[in-house]
Amino acid sequence: MVEFILSLFYFIIFCVLINKISLFKDSIIPNNWFIVVFGIKVIVSILLTLIYTYYYKNRDTADIFKYFDDSLAMFEALKTEPLDYLKMLFGIDNDHTYFTTKYYQYMNHWSRPYSSDLISDSHLIIRFNAFVRLFSFGHIQVHNVFINFVSLVGLTLLFKVFKAFLLKKEKALFYLVFLVPSVLFWGSGLLKESIILFGLGLILYSIFNIRIQFRFIYLLTITFGAILIIYTKFYILIALSIPILGYIINSYFKLKKIRIGYLTATLLFIAVCYIASIVNSQLDIIFQITNKQQSFSRFIAAVPTNSGFLIPELKDGYSIILNSPNALLNTFIRPFFWECNSLFVWLSLIENFFVISFMVLVIFLKKEMNNIQRNIFYFNLIFVLGLFLLIGLTTPVFGSIIRYKIPGLILLLISLLLLLDLEKIKVKHPILNKIL
Repeated sequence: MVEFILSLFYFIIFCVLINKISLFKDSIIPNNWFIVVFGIKVIVSILLTLIYTYYYKNRDTADIFKYFDDSLAMFEALKTEPLDYLKMLFGIDNDHTYFTTKYYQYMNHWSRPYSSDLISDSHLIIRFNAFVRLFSFGHIQVHNVFINFVSLVGLTLLFKVFKAFLLKKEKALFYLVFLVPSVLFWGSGLLKESIILFGLGLILYSIFNIRIQFRFIYLLTITFGAILIIYTKFYILIALSIPILGYIINSYFKLKKIRIGYLTATLLFIAVCYIASIVNSQLDIIFQITNKQQSFSRFIAAVPTNSGFLIPELKDGYSIILNSPNALLNTFIRPFFWECNSLFVWLSLIENFFVISFMVLVIFLKKEMNNIQRNIFYFNLIFVLGLFLLIGLTTPVFGSIIRYKIPGLILLLISLLLLLDLEKIKVKHPILNKIL
């Protein structure tokens, strides 16, 4: 009962904020749509919690529980050593034997034996939970309310970014950003994906707006968003590097041939990666990709999963190039129907079918884009290809691929919407004018 009252209390507070904050004010989308979506996300997060409570019963391997549970050891420091709590929360002078002995040894996922990341991707979500415990008194549903507001802000920033390029398609854009099943499901749980969406929203909103008007706040939000991405899924920032640089080159030099900017950005990215590998072998992107894949393979060998599958072992740059087409196939199209052995994987199959159907529809109902829209289209497409390639090369688990590809899926669908002649569809089906 206490959990329900607390959760409802914070839900109402966030609804009031949604009603007041200018970010959620829009000339096309009613303010109450954002409140409704927030409510849906909270309900989905409760459903996800129930699934992991009663269906996937191993609490130690369930992401929504394991980082929540680990945060208790950090939060307990507040009672006796508040300075230790603050140091761990903000990552200040907290990486030595004292903290390991007193706190980290009681966390199962602060240090992970199979992690290959330069920076651990579990620390940030543990810290988030340790912070929310100040308000939740240990009730996980309160954490669900908080994480969903964070996710909602990130998705709203993405909506605002692309709305300017999709005039008369704002409602369709809203549906694609907020209500795509996998985004709604995995982007509503007490998971790193919600923080990733927030960080991605901050970066893209600031990058696209700083071109129009330089403001120091945009530099701060870009930096903060990049830090969030680095400490959750670093490879997303790698996938963003080429499109961001290409977009800046095209926008600054006002190039008519958009592909030149992105080709230049790709060459610069390759040059930087080569120099970085000489300076420090740990910065060698080929080494990091192969090491990440091998670490993931060792992990699923130690912790069996129902949706695991075999992928060729990566050893060097040549093997990465050779296996890239198969990697993209794994991320874009798989699982096939004979590979589905769980509810989540079946849902991914169905979603992939609709995404592919959307692609086919766009082929027959394509419209011309202006140069600005073309710049955005290439930006999204290059990010999607880069992200999906990195995921496909390193991840031999369908369940993980479904979650990891969410940021790319959003931008892929937005790119298809850019190409789609929606007005032609509305003319043929006037009833759609009411909802689109």
